[in-house]
Amino acid sequence: MAMAQEGLPNLADGVIPMLSESERLPLSRFSQVAAVVCLGYATLPFLHLQLESPTLALPGFLFVLPLTSSSLAAIWVTLLVISGMDWILQEREERLALRYRLVHWPLPALVAWALSVPLGTLQVSPQWWLIFGLGSVLLFAVMAAEYVVAGQIGAGQFWAYVTLTAVSFALFLILAVTLRAAGVRLYLQWLVLVPAIVLIVLRNLYLRMVERWSWEWAAVVGVLILQISTGLHYLPLKPLSYGLILTGFAYGLTSLAGALEEGRPWRSAWLEPLIMMLLLGFLAFIFGR
Repeated sequence: MAMAQEGLPNLADGVIPMLSESERLPLSRFSQVAAVVCLGYATLPFLHLQLESPTLALPGFLFVLPLTSSSLAAIWVTLLVISGMDWILQEREERLALRYRLVHWPLPALVAWALSVPLGTLQVSPQWWLIFGLGSVLLFAVMAAEYVVAGQIGAGQFWAYVTLTAVSFALFLILAVTLRAAGVRLYLQWLVLVPAIVLIVLRNLYLRMVERWSWEWAAVVGVLILQISTGLHYLPLKPLSYGLILTGFAYGLTSLAGALEEGRPWRSAWLEPLIMMLLLGFLAFIFGR
């Protein structure tokens, strides 16, 4: 996707961007945060509390919000990640104020929460360790990318932007597939998928639009994803096919919003979103056979 920020490196120049001194991670703080977060994840399978789930009774409807020890632990680990991300950001030379650090919290928090769900529900097994290892690498890659993009425009911001974009939509795909495979009720899927895509759109366009929030586009994409997920929910789709199709629409709409915000004409703005939607739709057809 095209970048609206001036000064970002262009790979067409034949030069691979390198991290500047100010963009390098404070390894001391980063390693301490990583150790505490990994310890928090390691305790999830051993937390077993008897909790009563809150319910809301309406005429013709009964809404149940599942409340388990795993969900409380997920909130706890997410708060650990947020506080750790903020502590790492305070190490930057720019001495960012709180309002500038706040924008770097949501995506790591979303990744941390999404990772804590399977780690808190699965039994300790080779599959659990695989999710723990790969998920931790994914989370710390996001935190490192957020640290890089927090500073002034530099070479490392190109790679950080690519990392954050790829991880964001990979996370959305994982959430969609997991919810579909678990047979979660539709309204609970809305409570997960819609806030997730709103955060992803906001963060993606914030980076692309040079630190300008696009609340209107986030709301539009959120409503459209809600409608699309509702329609797909009633189709006989396999979880992976469902997730790929929904992610295709999510990426396509976000990319289209960014292109229009950059002032690109319609003739070129729709090309990249359409290609990605068709590619993910083709993969959904292949895996759904």
